[in-house]
Amino acid sequence: MTIKEGKIEIKRYWNVKTKECNDTFDEAKEKVRELLTDSVKRQMISDVKIATLLSGGLDSSLITAIVSKNQEDNLTTYSIDYEGNDKYFKKTDFTVSLDEHYIDVMSKTFDTVHKYKTITEDDLIKYLKESLYARDYPGMTDIESSLLWFSKEIAKDYKVILSGECADEFFGGYPWFYRKELNDRELFPWINNLEYRQSLLNEDLQKEINLKEIVEEEYINAINELPEEDRNKKDKRLFYINMTHFMQCLLDRKDRMTMYATLEARVPFADTKLVEYLWNLPFEYKYQNNTEKYLLREAFKGVIPDEVLNRKKNPYPKTHNPKFKEEVSKLLRKRLENKESKMYKIFNISEINKLLDENDENDILPWYRSANDKATANCLFI
Repeated sequence: MTIKEGKIEIKRYWNVKTKECNDTFDEAKEKVRELLTDSVKRQMISDVKIATLLSGGLDSSLITAIVSKNQEDNLTTYSIDYEGNDKYFKKTDFTVSLDEHYIDVMSKTFDTVHKYKTITEDDLIKYLKESLYARDYPGMTDIESSLLWFSKEIAKDYKVILSGECADEFFGGYPWFYRKELNDRELFPWINNLEYRQSLLNEDLQKEINLKEIVEEEYINAINELPEEDRNKKDKRLFYINMTHFMQCLLDRKDRMTMYATLEARVPFADTKLVEYLWNLPFEYKYQNNTEKYLLREAFKGVIPDEVLNRKKNPYPKTHNPKFKEEVSKLLRKRLENKESKMYKIFNISEINKLLDENDENDILPWYRSANDKATANCLFI
């Protein structure tokens, strides 16, 4: 934005540009390795010591490996887990394994000083309200409260961290890039069941607000930002809306939670040089042999242990402890006891009560959530 003599001009200063790229797969591997390594090394520049987040997944492990190889002192790494997760964990299609084993492998391989941080269910709930203040508006509930707590723990010793966000958006890591039932969805493929979400509004608001129309308009506006020749290419559309919408949501969450805790989080995968290069590569390079982020894995073969390199994607760690669902449900029921609550002016209370009473999984849950995460939906209302 430029303001000059009472006139305001707003213009976008950067975007991806489509151009011809004839690099072979082997050439692309070398280029990706070079670009990501360069990005990490530039992000390492700091007046204070830096640490990295290490979940034992591909993205954070690559950043940890590059940092470790490019600094003299032993790198400090951090991970978060939840009270009782080893006891209550259940494997799903999206959360396929716990992190600890893979973290140990990485920490031993690169001789890092690893610090495990375990949040209690009480703190997870306690930080829900503070994370709302940090966000400035309703957000992603438990994964924000846990990140805020985690950031405060790290900030006791470090003020700059490197994190692995944004690899999935650019390397095709999310299931809607390759799973047909998600890939074929209209509009934003990560949004489930708008009709159900609409039903959560009270009758008056349902007459005023049409969620599907709002989402459609947002999607069309985003696609129209693309050059005409790219609008009919599914891989380009997916890349673009993931960059401008899904990724922005995650980065906003990361920035607000960390900065509220006086911690600076840097994300080397969100580097313009790397993104510009990936934009013009065929999607076939990124997904092969039923393997997401295939190009990224191949580019860094031999850099990190194979069992980490080939580990299937896991989302940000979440609680599996049933105590969380029980406690947030209690908080919501207590809130509903107040008939003067603004909730009654906004929401369809009978539908919220159904949400509290049902035990089965509902389509309101995000693509990576399990049935136990009905508690997350409850968090939105407390």
